[in-house]
Amino acid sequence: MLREEEKDKMTIIHTKFLVHWTGKKFHIPTDPLNDGLRDKYVETLINILKNGFEMGKGQEEIFDLDGKILETFISRVCFTEIKLSLARKHAQRYGLLGLGVDRDFVLKRYGNPVFYMKSGDSNVAINANKVLEFLKELYEKAPDKKEQDRIDGILLEYRTLLAYFKNMNDKGSDDLTFYDELEWRITHLNRLEDEGRLSVVDRTNHLYLLKLKSADVKVLVFPDEKTKTQAFNDTRFPKLIEKPICLTIDDCENF
Repeated sequence: MLREEEKDKMTIIHTKFLVHWTGKKFHIPTDPLNDGLRDKYVETLINILKNGFEMGKGQEEIFDLDGKILETFISRVCFTEIKLSLARKHAQRYGLLGLGVDRDFVLKRYGNPVFYMKSGDSNVAINANKVLEFLKELYEKAPDKKEQDRIDGILLEYRTLLAYFKNMNDKGSDDLTFYDELEWRITHLNRLEDEGRLSVVDRTNHLYLLKLKSADVKVLVFPDEKTKTQAFNDTRFPKLIEKPICLTIDDCENF
């Protein structure tokens, strides 16, 4: 059992909220805002609150020590554990709208922190590639479809594991840019579908929605005060949310 003082130290290191940042699909976050972009941010917020977090097929390419690429891909939604006071740099990479949930929300959906490795300099990536190649070879040599299906199921489980691997850096760079993100992921799992926590949008293209309840979102971070006001003036908004902490990117620096 942890002593109370040890628990206090953990809360200093780790934040209570994990934040999903969005907006980069329609806005280069370092570009100035305008009313059209604010409309899109509000519509994005309403859509997430109404339908859930989009889980699209993400992809990671990690180079191992031998120069081989370890490819990982699975539908997932990502969150960051960085403190809100440090959020601006992160938001400028992924989008200026942040939706924060508590850690239990992610854990109860079988989410985990990612496993960081240095691209181009990782023996773990070599280990992972060897297992992947072995499973592929087993599949190709399987004597019948029943055995192929069995191995294919194991490959799927293994790829789910690989979906938690992430680059610390761009290949050839010593700048561990991505390591600072403290990323967590919730990945697509059949278990989540069986529990009714996911809705299927397009199975062929691996597109799903992670369902939300009105009380699940604990923090909202808006691009600016005008976007925040615009959201509160939208009659749909109060019906979809239960009194979260509402901030702007500027507010976060003092949070």
